[in-house]
Amino acid sequence: MNLKTLLTFSLITFSIWNIYGQESTSSPRFSTDLTNKLIYTSSWSGNFKLRSDGWQIGGEYTKSKNYFKSNIYQFDLGIYKHPKQVRQNKDPNSGLFNSNGIKPFIYGKQNTLITLHAALGQKFLLAERAKKNGVMIQYYYTGGVSLGFLKPYFLRVCGDDRCTFYEVVTYDPDNNNRFTNYDYIIGGAGFGIGWKMKLRPGLHFKTGMQFDWSSSDNMIKAIDVGLSVDGYFSKVPIMVTEENKFLFINAFVGISLGKKKQ
Repeated sequence: MNLKTLLTFSLITFSIWNIYGQESTSSPRFSTDLTNKLIYTSSWSGNFKLRSDGWQIGGEYTKSKNYFKSNIYQFDLGIYKHPKQVRQNKDPNSGLFNSNGIKPFIYGKQNTLITLHAALGQKFLLAERAKKNGVMIQYYYTGGVSLGFLKPYFLRVCGDDRCTFYEVVTYDPDNNNRFTNYDYIIGGAGFGIGWKMKLRPGLHFKTGMQFDWSSSDNMIKAIDVGLSVDGYFSKVPIMVTEENKFLFINAFVGISLGKKKQ
């Protein structure tokens, strides 16, 4: 999903709120009278997010401070996709369950970046849910640690000039002739090969808005839209053919499902 699609999705979400999230144009976003308000002490939810540079799954636990503000604790696991990586196949007749064993590959890819985030922050109520067909809107921010796991990317390449046999290799800066020589590449070696990973520690920051359309007050059915940043303490090698970087900024859109507790 590209950034243009994410922005379009955000505009659609805001439009839905403008149409259904308020009973009238004159009604306030929320009332300061808490006499009849039900305050939930905590909540938990699971989520799936599509990022402009990959995807992630995660969970969130929320602890209420008052009706308008909560402390949140988040964790997630994701996979980064470099914007220049292109999936190729030297056997166009092969499918997902091909019998010849030739798999698609990404030319020039050195490592797969798997990200693990643990963060805490706060969430603020911006607009209450209307009595009918309402959408509750919240803003949140989190910050914490980011652990990047670099899994080496392996290719099946010809073992000699006549390709009478093949070998499984990963990128070696001292001997990369066959790994980067397109004519020698047969295909990918598969994600299950090469789990000797390197660690890249860093910091993580995320900010976004959540639009909860659940018809039940104690349930969470929400769309999340926002931005997140990962900054690592050293450059992260992803592609042999591209310059390495240590700062990753992405936009995301996702869905969260969960439950609140009194």
